[in-house]
Amino acid sequence: MDSFLPPKTLFHRPHFAKSKQIAKLLFNHVDAWVVSLTLVVIALSYHQAINGQTTLLLLAIGLGYWLAFALNDFYDAPFDAHDPAKALRNFFVRNPLSAGQVRAGLIAVGAFLLAVFAQFGGLGLATLVLCLGVMWAYSAPPLRLKSRPGLDLLTHALFVETFPYLICLVLIEATWTSFDRVMLTLTGLASLSAQLEQQARDYAVDSKTDRNFTTTVGLAATTWLLRLFTAVGLLIFFAATLSGILSWWVAAVLLIALPTALHRFTRPANQPRSERLTFLLTGLGLVCISLIFVAQLWR
Repeated sequence: MDSFLPPKTLFHRPHFAKSKQIAKLLFNHVDAWVVSLTLVVIALSYHQAINGQTTLLLLAIGLGYWLAFALNDFYDAPFDAHDPAKALRNFFVRNPLSAGQVRAGLIAVGAFLLAVFAQFGGLGLATLVLCLGVMWAYSAPPLRLKSRPGLDLLTHALFVETFPYLICLVLIEATWTSFDRVMLTLTGLASLSAQLEQQARDYAVDSKTDRNFTTTVGLAATTWLLRLFTAVGLLIFFAATLSGILSWWVAAVLLIALPTALHRFTRPANQPRSERLTFLLTGLGLVCISLIFVAQLWR
């Protein structure tokens, strides 16, 4: 368990987080893990595989991605503390936890994930081990793949928005279709674009405190790639929709992300996304997938 913990200098004297702090932690990066939930609902609904077992899988994947983003912030805290804006976004900079609290949280979340993935036998357990391994390797030293140019983008492209969909296909033993191949392509491009967008936003700070793809190749190259991958993703989306590969209801859900994608072409790459727009689209997405999930569950 100690391998999941950052240097002892990050820990403060034990304290109990207040309810407001706990709520903030629970909704940490809600816009990101709602995307994971959306992709799971799309995969399960398309393959008509929503049942009690996969409902637990939906919850487990959502919780797993919440944990992944929380661990990422946990290990980023020493770096984010150098910048007021990043420190404000990072829960652990302003609300340091004790080592005991971190261990207790990891054990509780890990126990639930283990129980859910064990339902799918050896394949489910192997998937869980892979997920936990990637969480640690991406954020924590000594590997910290997010600080290794090239590997940071590759890991993000394969495991952030792509993997939730892929997990479902594998564990429900779905027969792959052109729909699935398009979805995996779109999620890969979306994951890659999201990482480039984040690195461009944080370029000024990261160039002084950390190392990644953007600090290596420069902001101009990253901006060009961000807009290129976004444009390719949009072209594939509209082509797949017009050709009938994407179902109308899936296209409608994915269109929620269109304002965010188009905004990349009209603002400087190092300017943050509109928080109000992100909050609005996240809420709309959560409502849509909830309605779809309930409708499929009671069919």
